[in-house]
Amino acid sequence: MRIVHVAPFYKPVIGGVEEVVQRIAEYTAARGHEVHVITYNRLRTGGKGALPREEWINGVHVIRLKPNLTWSHGTYSRELPEVLRKLKPDLVHVHVWRHPHVIQVARLRREMGFKAILHGHAPFHKLNQVGPITWTYYKLVDTTLRSILKNYDTYIALTKHEAETIRRMGLEEDKIMVIPNGINQDQCILSNEREDMVLYLGRISKVKNIELLVKAAKYIKHAQLVIAGPDEGLINTILQYAGKHNIEVKYLGAVSEEKKHELYLKAKAYALPSIYEPFGITLLEAGIHATPSVITGNGGQVYAAPPGKASLWAEPKPEKYAEAIIQLLTDQELHRRLSQGALQHAEQHLWSKILPRYEEIYG
Repeated sequence: MRIVHVAPFYKPVIGGVEEVVQRIAEYTAARGHEVHVITYNRLRTGGKGALPREEWINGVHVIRLKPNLTWSHGTYSRELPEVLRKLKPDLVHVHVWRHPHVIQVARLRREMGFKAILHGHAPFHKLNQVGPITWTYYKLVDTTLRSILKNYDTYIALTKHEAETIRRMGLEEDKIMVIPNGINQDQCILSNEREDMVLYLGRISKVKNIELLVKAAKYIKHAQLVIAGPDEGLINTILQYAGKHNIEVKYLGAVSEEKKHELYLKAKAYALPSIYEPFGITLLEAGIHATPSVITGNGGQVYAAPPGKASLWAEPKPEKYAEAIIQLLTDQELHRRLSQGALQHAEQHLWSKILPRYEEIYG
């Protein structure tokens, strides 16, 4: 089967969606399918034309289109229809609702007759996460272009929360399938000896609400806050605030997979302060290392780290968020129980269990 993925970004760009697309593409390529990924020749911030136009990565043919228009993480390219016509796919797997390629592929599907899957990735962020301009664009698309959803054979939702949102937008229930994100089985030796360390690992982006965590750290004594991940133009502001208020923060930048394992194993608590997460794959990564989390808000994070089982939930206020972190750091029985729960929950989401479901859908 000739399968084409269309995604906003792909390797070497780092992110949760990129990880999912890569996993599915490489798995199906290894299973004998012809797999292509169409993406855009840009980075999250700038970098237009900085990557190869075409290359093979682990058995997957990657094609990067010239961006004609970009805004935030959105991209439009006039090249997409031409490239798809040349590839003549049997199935097109489109990633992230609201991007222009969702509309382009829906139109080409009627012309070319291929099967089409829309993998929404739950981009239903709050106003204060994305700003008024992007928020207005979101509402405009969700209101005026929701009929595009019906042009796809299947919609893949990450959680029941996303599935319900899509149902309210008018898509028939029998077209929606819930498939959560996955993680690899970790081979590290787990240890009960943890450092008094609070870890955040992920993109340094406004949507992650890292300011809440830094402000909460002001109330946390005798524990180090460690932040790791690629910066999207925000870290200097965060570090300046921390320095001004005598808050100890250690920023490591983007880290290797080996270093990620080391950090998850050392941390006594993992913190994800996002008000809304489409899923929150780092919560599962922490969980597979038996590291419990502190979360807030609502969305995919409540699924990826269920409160009371794998995490503590706190109000998105610095004092309240700090209270939950302190409780996790100091209550040994609570920490033990949530560590076990986080590990058990994560083990239900191994890629080895989840990836075969995509091949079943493709069939």
